[in-house]
Amino acid sequence: MSYLDCCEKAYLAYEGKVQGADYRDSFQYLAFHTPFGGMVKGAHRTMMRKVAKVKGAEIAEDFERRVMPGLAYCRRVGNIMGATVFLSLAGTVCNGRFDTPQRLGLFSYGSGCCSEFYSGVVTPDGAARLREMGIEDHLDSRYQLSLDEYDALLRESEFVRVGTRNTVVNQEYVPRTRRGTGPAPRLVLKAIKEFHREYAWID
Repeated sequence: MSYLDCCEKAYLAYEGKVQGADYRDSFQYLAFHTPFGGMVKGAHRTMMRKVAKVKGAEIAEDFERRVMPGLAYCRRVGNIMGATVFLSLAGTVCNGRFDTPQRLGLFSYGSGCCSEFYSGVVTPDGAARLREMGIEDHLDSRYQLSLDEYDALLRESEFVRVGTRNTVVNQEYVPRTRRGTGPAPRLVLKAIKEFHREYAWID
């Protein structure tokens, strides 16, 4: 309920500052902070009913056209906290049509503490540049853990909980995760020193 409330209030704050803004007509696409797809669908449905005053089949059609492209990568990756709105943005750009500049509306939830609705314009050149990064290929090259590997990794990684002060991460714990079929190198968490997380590129 907090997510739904924040989405509505953040958008109304945007509408109050941007003359002529309209939830249904101003944005060719919408990208959402995505804890899970059902939450996004519920928020969009609520916004269409309460703010855009739309009912029935038009809501479902609008969701498929403007919101679904942004769920393409989120469904494959899951919730990555604050970065999930940007994963939704990447999915929208890579899976939408940008033959001409298109305006996107974005809802950033921020765990409810600092929600924001904002917008931007994606150009054909910008869309082409993002597609060249091959996000789909990176996702396809991931290693699928077995259930035993997953359980063992959970036990091994208990020392990397939120609030961990100092630790070194064992990169060889599941060696096969390092041998993907796709682009390399990969960015991994290497260590935590005095709460500072250190990342490194590995081949």
